[in-house]
Amino acid sequence: MALTDLPSPSPKPGEVLIKMKASRINPVDMDLMKGFPTLKYKQPQIGGVDGAGVILATGPGVTQFNTGDAVMFYRKFTDIGTWAEEITISVKDIAKIPSHLSPAEAGGIALPLLTAFESLRSINPKAHSRILIHGAGGGVGFQAVQLSKAMGLEVIANGGSRDADQLKNAGVAQFIDYKSADFFEVLRDNPPEYVMDVIGKDTLMKSIALRPEKVVSIAYPDTNKMRKTGVQLPWLLKTAMKMMNRKFKKAALKQQVQLIGQVTGANGPGLDEAARFMEKHQLIAPQTRKLQFSDLLHQGLSAEDLGKVMLFES
Repeated sequence: MALTDLPSPSPKPGEVLIKMKASRINPVDMDLMKGFPTLKYKQPQIGGVDGAGVILATGPGVTQFNTGDAVMFYRKFTDIGTWAEEITISVKDIAKIPSHLSPAEAGGIALPLLTAFESLRSINPKAHSRILIHGAGGGVGFQAVQLSKAMGLEVIANGGSRDADQLKNAGVAQFIDYKSADFFEVLRDNPPEYVMDVIGKDTLMKSIALRPEKVVSIAYPDTNKMRKTGVQLPWLLKTAMKMMNRKFKKAALKQQVQLIGQVTGANGPGLDEAARFMEKHQLIAPQTRKLQFSDLLHQGLSAEDLGKVMLFES
């Protein structure tokens, strides 16, 4: 990676020009910048799939947004590029920021919020039921905790001890420290109705073994849903992914558990719905480590930066 000076872009019909305020460094960002099958990369390719900023100008035909609007967004994999001071983006992929959040706060939650919101909607949970959320202290997990509470669910959080206080303050009914306790042993005699998984592998298998009604997992991607990201998977890759996921599908069928694979794609209307829900219930953006965009010139990015929020103004 390198910092490069490029001309300020001009919005095309249906697009807006945005002055970036913040963007989260997501695992998918690293994957996409390493190279993703079938994607045609620009030269140079700007990284980043989500973020927030303020509209500087609107392109022809744009009526639903105005100059000065604070917006958040999540882009298609075929249209990545938020790690820049000014960007253009389709109005189909943006939403107004909740009024109680700043653009810097919203830039760190766009993808996690949409992922958590869509995951929970796919479960269609009944109020007063119990849900186990893995990785509850992470970006997606913490938003899922807040959203679940607002939906009237009793939340069991499986996470790290450093996040215990924040999760308890968010109102979780039960906290399980994954380093000192096995969630399966803790819950096997009284399993929850739902599980939300962001980890996969053994965690997903043991979640299925609890025999909840439904499990939704972002680590068990439904290959048929990948089109939501703008990506058309090659037949060979799609087959390989199905093969890798076969054991989870087989286990779910055996345990009579509904296993739902979550794939989050660009969805401006869905993000707006999630943002309005967040505003209604005054949900927060958790404290997150920050990284100044200008510092990238000296240090670049590493795996240690995952989860940090890139700020474009000091």
